[in-house]
Amino acid sequence: MLFSKLCVGWILSAFLHLWCQAFEPVSLTVAAIGAGLGLWKRDFVVDNTYCKFTECCRKPYLKADVGDLRLLLRDHLYGQHIVQDVLVNAIGAHFNNIQSSRKPLVMSFHGTSGTGKNYVSDFVASALYQNAINSKFVNKFTASDTQKDLAANVKRTVKNCPQSLFIFDEIEKMPTGVFDDIVSLLDHHSSMKEYDFSKAIFIFLSNSAGVEIAKKLKSLIDSGRWRDETKLPDFERIAELGAYNVIGGLYHSNIIDSQVIDHFIPFLPLEPRHVELCITKEFENFCTSGPKEVDVSNIIKLVMTFDDTGMFSNNGCKRISKKVESYCYMQNILKRKT
Repeated sequence: MLFSKLCVGWILSAFLHLWCQAFEPVSLTVAAIGAGLGLWKRDFVVDNTYCKFTECCRKPYLKADVGDLRLLLRDHLYGQHIVQDVLVNAIGAHFNNIQSSRKPLVMSFHGTSGTGKNYVSDFVASALYQNAINSKFVNKFTASDTQKDLAANVKRTVKNCPQSLFIFDEIEKMPTGVFDDIVSLLDHHSSMKEYDFSKAIFIFLSNSAGVEIAKKLKSLIDSGRWRDETKLPDFERIAELGAYNVIGGLYHSNIIDSQVIDHFIPFLPLEPRHVELCITKEFENFCTSGPKEVDVSNIIKLVMTFDDTGMFSNNGCKRISKKVESYCYMQNILKRKT
């Protein structure tokens, strides 16, 4: 009897794999077949048929591991205490109340190039999905591939998985008004027939307000504040105004006017000590041993210039990876020659 059930299960699984390659949404199809046959409970059927072959909008593919996010930020992100605090709490609260959520979580990252905005958005994807940034429930758009019918794209994605992640990079390079069509999808009670947007997360990435954030940080430090004592309210309004007034996707946008962005998160400019930490971290990836002081000094000279404040790096850790990779390659060649 058990052998017969296993055979039926194997045949059903193979059949559904072929069937679901051609038809969506698949989870409902599999569940309906499982209920009709009466062989197993719905979840058991879904988990052991189609979802054995492809990513599904359910565990283990949906991780929502906020603890993992906290560790990733702690171990790999430098100089961004505000980001670590605000982001972990925002995402943790969102998933803690996911079943009663009334709106999607919407965040906007602001800071100069190389401060970690893309880095952090990848960490969010890694913590939330088993397949990380490659998950089919992670949708990343740049200025070159923003959809004309963005609302339809978002609806289609959310229909397949309400807990989807949307990342919009380089928004200052996107057409003005490109996000106006999705404002209603980001607001409270953002649900309609067949769609539930309240469980999704939207992240906007921009270099806008980076210069203003750097100037504000310098003024706070000059007044006697320690960098790590600064708080979100010191910079959030600067980030919001920067997004609103810089030509691009959020310029005079209804998204800002409608107050649907929950958190404007500032990425502070990096000091030389933070760039040194990035160099040391990259040495772990490319070199057979950790860097000596002279190694760090040599690479700093290659990659870092100061901004107008004279205190912070112009490009943060943006160019570190390839510089360290090249430096380690050169050092290995020299060692072989000796």
